[in-house]
Amino acid sequence: LNSSTFAVQRIESGAYRYTGETELQGAFSEFLGRNIWTLRTDEVAARIGMLPWIRDLRVLRRLPNSIEVDFREWTPELMVEAVAVDGRRRERLVMLADGRLLDFPQHLALPGLPMLVGVQPVREGDGPALCLPAEQSLQLMELISSMEDAGLEAANPVDFVVARAEGFAIVLQNRQGTLLLGREEFGLRLQRYMTARDHLEPGLEYDLRFKDRITVRERR
Repeated sequence: LNSSTFAVQRIESGAYRYTGETELQGAFSEFLGRNIWTLRTDEVAARIGMLPWIRDLRVLRRLPNSIEVDFREWTPELMVEAVAVDGRRRERLVMLADGRLLDFPQHLALPGLPMLVGVQPVREGDGPALCLPAEQSLQLMELISSMEDAGLEAANPVDFVVARAEGFAIVLQNRQGTLLLGREEFGLRLQRYMTARDHLEPGLEYDLRFKDRITVRERR
């Protein structure tokens, strides 16, 4: 079992999109030459799981000398307006489902996602990583899920998701209007808009925060 035959010579993974090649291969290289029997799969998983885009993974031994790492990546949910951090302007930030904000890879074209504006990123622990406050992150994920369930973007593509003092607003593309949603019951409020939208004059502000009615006014 201690033969060089069982020294790890190759670590393989499936296709990936957002994880940096240099980062991933650097993490893999830490395990090359280790004995495949004494190298714990949870040790490999812990190290690879530290890479920021890795969502979950599985590590398998392939005898006599290979390791297979099968992982899923996080996908961006929203673009985030540019912010200055430590004197550097971050213009390619995206929000993930866990509330973290990551720089979108430079080699990829920016995704055509709505832009999140009006938020104040905070540090994640003591490190350099950025995230949104936990409560705001949960509200945003509920909002995104409600938008998908209502079919909003299929009917009216979204330009911006705006965090305001009174809650969240959605700015529709092509000057089709702004939806005021508050901080809760996003699904019910969006369904109310979807039911009524063919009867609403476009380009106005639609306040959906009050039960059983839509208040319409000129956009701010």
